[in-house]
Amino acid sequence: MRLSLALPVLVVVLAMTLEGPAPAQAAPDISSTLEGLPDKLKEFGNTLEDKARAAIDHIKQKEILSKTRNWLSETWSKVKEKFTTTFS
Repeated sequence: MRLSLALPVLVVVLAMTLEGPAPAQAAPDISSTLEGLPDKLKEFGNTLEDKARAAIDHIKQKEILSKTRNWLSETWSKVKEKFTTTFS
């Protein structure tokens, strides 16, 4: 008899603890959250811009990439010249 009463009580207590905080406790004050949001977004945008510019500059300064870019532009110029002389 004791076990049959203890089991439902244990299930109810376990369900209450796993439910999480009450909605009143979980929701923070929205006005304090939105107060500094524009500044944080601007700072995030500036940081992202700086990192993107640094990555692009790093890629542009790679020697193999500049050699490849030069080779491709030279080859493209040769192909264009060949087409103009052939089909003129």
